[in-house]
Amino acid sequence: MLSERIQALFTLLRCSNTQIARYAGCSSGNISKLKTGNRAPKSGSPSIALLVSGVYAYADYENMLPALQELCGCADSSRETLLPALVAWLYETDEIVLPALTGAPKSKRAQKLRRQAFGERLDRAAALLSLSNTRLASQLSVDVSLVSRFRSGIYSPHGNARLAEKLADVLLSRARQLGKAEELAALCGVSAELLDAASVAVWLYEAPAEEDKAAMARLLLRSLDEFRPGRALPAAGPSAPEVPAAVRYYGTEGLRSAVIRFLSDAAQEGGELLLYSDEPMDWMTGDRAYFALWASLMASCVGSGVTIRIIHNVDRMGEEMIDAIRGWFPLYVSGRIEPFVFRKEQNARFYHTVFLRSGGACIHGFFPTAGGENRWYEYITDPKRLELIRREFDSMLSAASPFLRVFREASGEEYRSFCATMQGGGTFLLQDFPVFTMPEALLERIVSRAGLDQPRRSFVLSLCGRLREQFLALLRQEAVTLIFCMPEFAAWQPRQINFPLDLLELSLPYTREEYTEHLAAVMELVKNEKNFHLALLSESPFRQIQIAMFRDAVAVLRCETPCAAFVFSNPQLVQSVADYFSLLTERSTVDRRTALETLEKLIGQARSGC
Repeated sequence: MLSERIQALFTLLRCSNTQIARYAGCSSGNISKLKTGNRAPKSGSPSIALLVSGVYAYADYENMLPALQELCGCADSSRETLLPALVAWLYETDEIVLPALTGAPKSKRAQKLRRQAFGERLDRAAALLSLSNTRLASQLSVDVSLVSRFRSGIYSPHGNARLAEKLADVLLSRARQLGKAEELAALCGVSAELLDAASVAVWLYEAPAEEDKAAMARLLLRSLDEFRPGRALPAAGPSAPEVPAAVRYYGTEGLRSAVIRFLSDAAQEGGELLLYSDEPMDWMTGDRAYFALWASLMASCVGSGVTIRIIHNVDRMGEEMIDAIRGWFPLYVSGRIEPFVFRKEQNARFYHTVFLRSGGACIHGFFPTAGGENRWYEYITDPKRLELIRREFDSMLSAASPFLRVFREASGEEYRSFCATMQGGGTFLLQDFPVFTMPEALLERIVSRAGLDQPRRSFVLSLCGRLREQFLALLRQEAVTLIFCMPEFAAWQPRQINFPLDLLELSLPYTREEYTEHLAAVMELVKNEKNFHLALLSESPFRQIQIAMFRDAVAVLRCETPCAAFVFSNPQLVQSVADYFSLLTERSTVDRRTALETLEKLIGQARSGC
C-alpha cells in the first residue's frame, strides 16, 4: 500500500512531512494526505513527482542518498536514475525491507546527543537506586512509557521545567531513603555534603561532551578573531621586580617569583627554553598584573633571540586552555616558538612542571594534585642535573606532536601546498564567496581591469586556476560546505574578492556587475553539484577570521593585513571545531531550493542597490 511505503520511507530518512514539503515546494498538508492514505494517486501523477523530488532533495542534502540507493536497489544516485526507481519502489507490493541506516541526519544530531546523554545518566541513577520504570512513573505522575523513552534516550524533559525539577527531587529523596546519598553524589561528581536537587539536575541535564567541545572551539576562534597580528609583541611592559635568589620557592607566589627570575636571566643571557607544565594555569592567568609582566618578559626573551619549545596540554578545561592560548598567540607569530601537544593522559595524582633553559637554570616541581599551596619548586643550576632534566624533557617531547603552524604571506605557497594535501571534504566559514567558485573568465577580466603588472597577473591567474581545479576535483568525491552570512545591499558598496582565504594579500574590488556574475556562478554550483552545500547565517559569528576545516586539520585565517594562517592538526581541537560547525549549521542549513531563492534575491539587491 502506498501510504505504508511512504511511512516506511520517512522512517528510514527520519524526516517529517514539513521537511519533505519544504524540499518539494508544496504544503505539508499535501504530503500528509499521501502519508496517511487519504490520497492514493497514480504513479505518474504530479503529487508523486513532487513527493519523490522532495525526498531526493532532502536525502541529497543530508548525505543519505546511499540509503535511498540501497532501498531501491539502484546503482546510480543521479536524479534521472534514482527518482524513477523510487517511484517504482513506492508502488511495489512485496514486503517492505528497510536497509540498516548508520548515523542520523545532521539537523537532528545535537538534539539526539542531548537526549542520549540525559538517558544514559538517568538510567545509571535509576539502576543505582533500584527505581523501576513503573515506580519512577508513579512518583513523577506520568505514564510509564514516557519514563521508558527517557531512559532509552528517545525523549527528554528538557523543555518541561516542572517535570525536570521533580525528577531531580525524586532521585535525591530516593537516595537518602536508601542511604545511598554518597553513591549518588559520586555519580554526580560532587561531595556528599554538596549533594542537593540542583546538583542532581545539573548532572542530568548538562550538555554532552560534544557541546562542551563546541563551546571550547567557539572561545578559541573568538580569541583568534580578536587577535591582531600587527601588534604581536608588547613594546614595553611593567618592570620586573628584584627576586631573591633561592634554592626553593613555595606556593603560587613562589612560582611567580621563580618565573620572573628565570625569564629575566633568559632575556639577558639568551639560549633555548624548554617548557612543560600540567598544573592549573591560574598562577599565570589568575592575576592580570602578573600576566602582563609575564607577557612582557616572554616578549623580551623572543626579542633577544631566545628560541622556545613548549609542550601544551589539550586536556585542560576549556576556559583555562583558551586563557593560555591568548597569552601565547602574540608570541607564536614571532616564528621563534615551536608549540607541541603532549599526548599522554594527564597524571590524575601528581602535577609536573619543567621550565628549563639548557645550561642555565631549571624550575622543577612534582607534587600531589591536592597539595594546594603546600608545594615547592626547586631552582636548579647544577650542570649535571640540568643535563638529566634535558633528557627528561626530550623523552616527553618524543611523545608529543606539533600543535600549531603559523603561515604568513611569505610562506603562502607552502600553506597552499599544505592545504592541497588535506584529505576529506572541506567546510569553510567565510566573509564572502571564495575565489575558487569564480569563473576563470571573470577573474581574468577583473585582473586586467586592475592593471596588475604581468608577473603578478600571471601568478594570480595561475594560482586561482589551480585552486578551482582542486575544488572541482574535491566535489567529485567529497562534500564541500560554505557557511556564509549573506550581505544586505541597502546601497551598493564595493566588495573585495576573497583572496585572504588563500593567504594572498591582494585587494581587488568587484564592480556590481562582476559580483552578480560571481553570484550567478555560485547558483550554478548549487544547481548542478550535489556535493556542494550552503549554510546561510543570519549574522556572521566573527569579524576578522575565515576558517577552512578538513578531516585532519583546521586553518584559521586572519583577513586583515598582515594576513596570517594558524593551522591546527591536533585531533581534539579539530573535533572541537567540527562539533562547533555542526551546531552552527544545524540552525542555518537550508535546502537547495531556498539557497537558490536567497542567491537570486541577493543578485537582485546587488543589481538594484536596494
